[in-house]
This record gives sequence, structure tokens and C-alpha cells, in this order.
Amino acid sequence: AEKVITALKGNREERAILVRDPNRMVAMGVLGSPKVTDGEIESFAAMKNVSDVILRSIGTHKEWTKKYSVVANLVRNPRTPIGIAMTMVSRLNPKDMKGVAVDKNVPEAVRKAAQRFIKGPEEKRSGGKH
Repeated sequence: AEKVITALKGNREERAILVRDPNRMVAMGVLGSPKVTDGEIESFAAMKNVSDVILRSIGTHKEWTKKYSVVANLVRNPRTPIGIAMTMVSRLNPKDMKGVAVDKNVPEAVRKAAQRFIKGPEEKRSGGKH
């Protein structure tokens, strides 16, 4: 109970520690905190040691996914649930898309989706000139 209260009312450092807590109630309390900033959400999305529940919650939150950096971090994070990452691949800019297409840390399905997006426009361009 103390951890949940600290997650809601604690400072930035306490939230950064508690978001990695194995107890879901505590970790979700951090996301529910009125003090949590977009910058913190961005860093949580990049963390490899947070629960997939936290990453799913960030990925389904409309306000947070409006920020490009949050979307890019979620797609690059190997722990992000595949369904969430797959819906966000199309939103990456070409440079990040190429990075994901060759990144061995992301799930295979996400990497393949990025490769398809890279090949798509090239095939269309070369297909029309024959």
C-alpha cells in the first residue's frame, strides 16, 4: 500500500524505480500519477526492464502515443507486445523504419513489417517504369 501511494505521490526518481516493480498495482500507480510527465513516459517506453503491461498501457493511451518519440521507443523496445508495436510501425519516419528493419532485438514480426514498409514504395516506383 505504501508503494502504491509513493507511486502516485512520489518524485521523479521514486517513479522511475517503482515503474519497474514486479507488482502491477505499484507499476500502474506510476502511470496514474498526476505528476508523471511526457518525458518520463518517453523514458518508460524505452526501458527494457519494465513489464509488458506497462508498455501496453502506454501504447493504448491516446495522449502519450501522439508523441513521436514515445511511438518510436515502443516499436524499438523488444518487450512491447507485438500487437501494439505492429500498429505503430507505420508511423515511423523512414530513417527509424530502416533501423527497425535491421534491428535484431525487435520481434521478427515487427522487423518484417518494417521491411515491407521500406520495400513497398520502391516496388511501386520500379513497377511503373517497365
